[in-house]
Amino acid sequence: MSLTVSLLLVALCANGGYGEEGKEAQRTGHVSVVIVGGTGDLARKYLWQGFFQLYVDQVSGGNTFSFYGGGLSPSEKATPILFEILKAVTCSKDVSQERCAILKDQFLRLSQYRQLKALEDYQELAKHIEQQLQQEGMTEAGRLFYLSVPAFTYAGIAEKINSSCRPADGSWLRVVLEKPFGHDYRSAQVLATELLGALKDEEMYRIDHYLGKQVVSKILPFRMENRKLLGPIWNRHHIERIEIVLKETLDVKGDQRFPLPCLKKKMTQ
Repeated sequence: MSLTVSLLLVALCANGGYGEEGKEAQRTGHVSVVIVGGTGDLARKYLWQGFFQLYVDQVSGGNTFSFYGGGLSPSEKATPILFEILKAVTCSKDVSQERCAILKDQFLRLSQYRQLKALEDYQELAKHIEQQLQQEGMTEAGRLFYLSVPAFTYAGIAEKINSSCRPADGSWLRVVLEKPFGHDYRSAQVLATELLGALKDEEMYRIDHYLGKQVVSKILPFRMENRKLLGPIWNRHHIERIEIVLKETLDVKGDQRFPLPCLKKKMTQ
Protein backbone atom coordinates (compact mmCIF):
# COMPACT_ATOMS: atom_id res chain seq x y z
CA MET A 1 0.00 0.00 0.00
CA SER A 2 2.72 2.49 0.91
CA LEU A 3 4.40 1.85 -2.45
CA THR A 4 1.11 2.50 -4.25
CA VAL A 5 0.62 5.79 -2.43
CA SER A 6 4.22 6.82 -3.08
CA LEU A 7 4.03 6.15 -6.81
CA LEU A 8 0.80 8.08 -7.10
CA LEU A 9 2.01 11.06 -5.14
CA VAL A 10 5.43 11.18 -6.75
CA ALA A 11 3.68 11.43 -10.11
CA LEU A 12 1.39 14.18 -8.84
CA CYS A 13 4.09 16.25 -7.19
CA ALA A 14 6.66 15.81 -9.93
CA ASN A 15 4.37 16.43 -12.90
CA GLY A 16 1.55 18.46 -11.41
CA GLY A 17 -1.04 16.61 -13.47
CA TYR A 18 -1.43 15.77 -17.12
CA GLY A 19 -2.25 17.32 -20.46
CA GLU A 20 -1.74 21.01 -21.17
CA GLU A 21 -2.36 21.99 -17.56
CA GLY A 22 0.20 19.46 -16.44
CA LYS A 23 2.82 21.05 -18.70
CA GLU A 24 2.20 24.43 -17.07
CA ALA A 25 2.49 22.93 -13.60
CA GLN A 26 5.81 21.17 -14.18
CA ARG A 27 7.99 23.21 -11.85
CA THR A 28 9.74 22.76 -8.57
CA GLY A 29 8.74 24.57 -5.43
CA HIS A 30 6.98 24.04 -2.14
CA VAL A 31 4.32 21.34 -1.87
CA SER A 32 1.80 21.35 0.97
CA VAL A 33 0.33 17.88 1.61
CA VAL A 34 -2.79 17.63 3.77
CA ILE A 35 -4.24 14.30 4.93
CA VAL A 36 -7.81 14.97 6.04
CA GLY A 37 -8.47 12.14 8.48
CA GLY A 38 -4.78 12.09 9.31
CA THR A 39 -5.06 10.14 12.58
CA GLY A 40 -7.45 7.45 11.34
CA ASP A 41 -6.73 3.75 10.98
CA LEU A 42 -5.80 3.89 7.29
CA ALA A 43 -3.53 6.88 7.82
CA ARG A 44 -1.88 5.16 10.77
CA LYS A 45 -1.25 1.88 8.93
CA TYR A 46 -0.42 3.03 5.42
CA LEU A 47 -0.70 6.70 4.45
CA TRP A 48 1.94 8.33 6.60
CA GLN A 49 4.41 5.59 5.66
CA GLY A 50 3.64 6.29 2.01
CA PHE A 51 4.09 10.03 2.44
CA PHE A 52 7.35 9.48 4.30
CA GLN A 53 8.60 7.36 1.40
CA LEU A 54 7.55 10.15 -0.94
CA TYR A 55 9.57 12.59 1.13
CA VAL A 56 12.63 10.31 1.15
CA ASP A 57 12.44 9.92 -2.64
CA GLN A 58 11.85 13.61 -3.33
CA VAL A 59 13.93 15.33 -0.65
CA SER A 60 16.79 15.94 -3.08
CA GLY A 61 14.60 16.51 -6.14
CA GLY A 62 14.21 20.28 -5.84
CA ASN A 63 10.84 20.32 -4.04
CA THR A 64 10.29 21.28 -0.42
CA PHE A 65 7.40 19.92 1.63
CA SER A 66 5.05 20.56 4.51
CA PHE A 67 2.76 17.80 5.80
CA TYR A 68 -0.45 18.32 7.72
CA GLY A 69 -2.67 15.80 9.44
CA GLY A 70 -6.19 17.20 9.63
CA GLY A 71 -9.22 16.00 11.55
CA LEU A 72 -12.20 16.92 13.68
CA SER A 73 -10.40 16.56 17.02
CA PRO A 74 -8.80 19.60 18.67
CA SER A 75 -5.05 19.94 18.30
CA GLU A 76 -4.20 19.31 21.95
CA LYS A 77 -5.87 15.90 21.73
CA ALA A 78 -4.73 14.77 18.27
CA THR A 79 -1.17 16.13 18.11
CA PRO A 80 0.28 13.45 20.48
CA ILE A 81 -1.52 10.75 18.45
CA LEU A 82 -0.06 12.03 15.19
CA PHE A 83 3.39 12.27 16.76
CA GLU A 84 3.26 8.58 17.74
CA ILE A 85 2.17 7.64 14.22
CA LEU A 86 5.01 9.59 12.64
CA LYS A 87 7.60 8.07 14.95
CA ALA A 88 6.65 4.62 13.62
CA VAL A 89 7.51 5.26 9.95
CA THR A 90 10.43 3.26 8.57
CA CYS A 91 12.97 3.56 5.77
CA SER A 92 13.60 1.05 3.01
CA LYS A 93 16.58 -1.28 3.27
CA ASP A 94 18.69 0.78 0.87
CA VAL A 95 18.73 3.76 3.27
CA SER A 96 21.38 3.65 5.99
CA GLN A 97 20.35 3.89 9.63
CA GLU A 98 22.15 7.21 10.04
CA ARG A 99 20.45 8.79 7.03
CA CYS A 100 17.11 7.29 8.05
CA ALA A 101 17.36 8.92 11.49
CA ILE A 102 18.07 12.30 9.88
CA LEU A 103 15.18 11.97 7.42
CA LYS A 104 12.73 10.91 10.14
CA ASP A 105 13.73 13.89 12.26
CA GLN A 106 13.22 16.23 9.31
CA PHE A 107 9.87 14.61 8.49
CA LEU A 108 8.67 15.07 12.07
CA ARG A 109 9.64 18.75 12.01
CA LEU A 110 7.84 19.27 8.70
CA SER A 111 4.61 17.63 9.91
CA GLN A 112 1.92 19.01 12.18
CA TYR A 113 -1.70 18.47 13.12
CA ARG A 114 -4.42 21.01 12.43
CA GLN A 115 -8.08 20.79 13.29
CA LEU A 116 -10.11 20.89 10.07
CA LYS A 117 -13.76 21.05 11.02
CA ALA A 118 -15.30 24.39 10.08
CA LEU A 119 -14.67 26.71 7.15
CA GLU A 120 -12.64 28.93 9.46
CA ASP A 121 -10.20 26.06 10.06
CA TYR A 122 -9.52 25.73 6.34
CA GLN A 123 -9.10 29.49 6.07
CA GLU A 124 -6.56 29.39 8.90
CA LEU A 125 -4.67 26.58 7.16
CA ALA A 126 -4.50 28.59 3.94
CA LYS A 127 -3.27 31.64 5.85
CA HIS A 128 -0.63 29.52 7.59
CA ILE A 129 0.64 28.13 4.27
CA GLU A 130 0.82 31.58 2.70
CA GLN A 131 2.67 33.01 5.71
CA GLN A 132 5.16 30.13 5.60
CA LEU A 133 5.82 30.73 1.91
CA GLN A 134 6.43 34.43 2.51
CA GLN A 135 8.67 33.91 5.55
CA GLU A 136 10.81 31.30 3.81
CA GLY A 137 10.81 33.08 0.46
CA MET A 138 9.55 29.91 -1.27
CA THR A 139 7.69 29.49 -4.54
CA GLU A 140 4.60 27.33 -4.27
CA ALA A 141 4.39 24.36 -6.64
CA GLY A 142 1.02 23.08 -5.47
CA ARG A 143 -1.23 21.70 -2.75
CA LEU A 144 -2.41 18.15 -2.36
CA PHE A 145 -5.36 17.11 -0.18
CA TYR A 146 -5.78 13.41 0.55
CA LEU A 147 -9.31 12.72 1.85
CA SER A 148 -9.06 9.70 4.14
CA VAL A 149 -12.65 10.19 5.31
CA PRO A 150 -16.10 8.72 4.58
CA ALA A 151 -17.41 9.56 1.12
CA PHE A 152 -20.45 11.42 2.48
CA THR A 153 -18.10 14.17 3.69
CA TYR A 154 -16.41 14.71 0.30
CA ALA A 155 -18.71 17.42 -1.04
CA GLY A 156 -18.53 19.60 2.07
CA ILE A 157 -14.74 19.34 2.31
CA ALA A 158 -14.32 19.99 -1.42
CA GLU A 159 -16.37 23.18 -1.08
CA LYS A 160 -14.23 24.38 1.83
CA ILE A 161 -11.05 23.66 -0.13
CA ASN A 162 -12.41 25.45 -3.17
CA SER A 163 -13.53 28.55 -1.29
CA SER A 164 -10.56 28.99 1.02
CA CYS A 165 -7.56 26.74 0.25
CA ARG A 166 -6.85 27.12 -3.43
CA PRO A 167 -3.22 28.04 -4.18
CA ALA A 168 -2.25 31.12 -6.15
CA ASP A 169 -2.51 31.16 -9.95
CA GLY A 170 0.06 28.93 -11.60
CA SER A 171 0.18 26.42 -8.75
CA TRP A 172 -1.68 23.15 -8.98
CA LEU A 173 -4.35 21.70 -6.70
CA ARG A 174 -4.98 17.95 -6.38
CA VAL A 175 -7.59 16.22 -4.23
CA VAL A 176 -7.32 12.44 -3.77
CA LEU A 177 -10.57 10.62 -2.97
CA GLU A 178 -9.62 7.25 -1.54
CA LYS A 179 -12.86 5.59 -0.53
CA PRO A 180 -15.23 3.61 -2.79
CA PHE A 181 -17.00 6.30 -4.83
CA GLY A 182 -20.65 5.99 -3.87
CA HIS A 183 -22.58 2.84 -2.97
CA ASP A 184 -24.31 2.42 -6.34
CA TYR A 185 -24.43 4.04 -9.78
CA ARG A 186 -26.97 6.70 -8.80
CA SER A 187 -25.12 7.78 -5.66
CA ALA A 188 -21.86 7.94 -7.62
CA GLN A 189 -23.52 10.24 -10.17
CA VAL A 190 -24.83 12.53 -7.43
CA LEU A 191 -21.44 12.65 -5.71
CA ALA A 192 -19.64 13.39 -8.98
CA THR A 193 -22.01 16.27 -9.72
CA GLU A 194 -21.53 17.73 -6.24
CA LEU A 195 -17.76 17.54 -6.49
CA LEU A 196 -17.68 19.14 -9.93
CA GLY A 197 -19.40 22.13 -8.38
CA ALA A 198 -16.23 22.76 -6.36
CA LEU A 199 -13.35 21.06 -8.19
CA LYS A 200 -12.26 20.59 -11.78
CA ASP A 201 -12.22 17.03 -13.01
CA GLU A 202 -8.45 17.11 -13.57
CA GLU A 203 -7.98 18.19 -9.96
CA MET A 204 -9.53 14.98 -8.61
CA TYR A 205 -7.91 11.54 -8.32
CA ARG A 206 -10.36 8.79 -7.42
CA ILE A 207 -8.73 5.68 -6.00
CA ASP A 208 -9.72 2.73 -3.83
CA HIS A 209 -6.99 1.91 -1.33
CA TYR A 210 -7.89 -1.79 -1.41
CA LEU A 211 -6.58 -1.94 -4.97
CA GLY A 212 -3.14 -1.65 -3.40
CA LYS A 213 -3.53 -4.84 -1.38
CA GLN A 214 -0.84 -7.30 -2.40
CA VAL A 215 -3.18 -10.18 -3.23
CA VAL A 216 -5.37 -7.97 -5.44
CA SER A 217 -2.44 -6.34 -7.21
CA LYS A 218 -0.96 -9.77 -8.03
CA ILE A 219 -4.04 -11.02 -9.93
CA LEU A 220 -3.14 -9.55 -13.33
CA PRO A 221 0.60 -10.36 -13.12
CA PHE A 222 -0.36 -13.94 -12.22
CA ARG A 223 -2.61 -14.10 -15.28
CA MET A 224 0.09 -12.71 -17.57
CA GLU A 225 2.77 -15.03 -16.24
CA ASN A 226 0.49 -18.00 -16.92
CA ARG A 227 -1.24 -16.68 -20.04
CA LYS A 228 -0.63 -19.85 -22.05
CA LEU A 229 -2.73 -21.84 -19.58
CA LEU A 230 -5.11 -19.18 -18.31
CA GLY A 231 -5.50 -17.03 -21.43
CA PRO A 232 -8.27 -19.15 -23.00
CA ILE A 233 -10.41 -19.16 -19.82
CA TRP A 234 -9.45 -16.04 -17.84
CA ASN A 235 -11.35 -13.57 -20.00
CA ARG A 236 -14.70 -11.77 -20.24
CA HIS A 237 -16.31 -14.71 -22.01
CA HIS A 238 -15.84 -17.06 -19.07
CA ILE A 239 -15.63 -14.80 -15.99
CA GLU A 240 -18.78 -12.99 -14.95
CA ARG A 241 -17.30 -11.14 -11.97
CA ILE A 242 -14.52 -11.22 -9.40
CA GLU A 243 -15.44 -11.07 -5.72
CA ILE A 244 -12.83 -10.13 -3.13
CA VAL A 245 -13.69 -10.94 0.47
CA LEU A 246 -11.48 -9.43 3.15
CA LYS A 247 -12.13 -10.19 6.81
CA GLU A 248 -11.48 -7.19 9.06
CA THR A 249 -10.78 -7.11 12.77
CA LEU A 250 -12.20 -3.57 13.04
CA ASP A 251 -15.89 -2.88 13.49
CA VAL A 252 -17.85 0.00 11.91
CA LYS A 253 -19.32 1.52 15.06
CA GLY A 254 -17.66 4.85 14.27
CA ASP A 255 -18.98 5.02 10.71
CA GLN A 256 -22.01 7.31 10.48
CA ARG A 257 -23.09 5.80 7.17
CA PHE A 258 -24.05 2.50 8.78
CA PRO A 259 -25.45 2.76 12.32
CA LEU A 260 -25.28 -0.66 13.96
CA PRO A 261 -29.04 -1.46 13.78
CA CYS A 262 -29.00 -0.53 10.08
CA LEU A 263 -25.91 -2.64 9.45
CA LYS A 264 -27.44 -5.63 11.21
CA LYS A 265 -30.56 -5.31 9.06
CA LYS A 266 -28.49 -5.10 5.87
CA MET A 267 -26.49 -8.18 6.80
CA THR A 268 -29.57 -10.28 7.48
CA GLN A 269 -31.43 -9.39 4.30
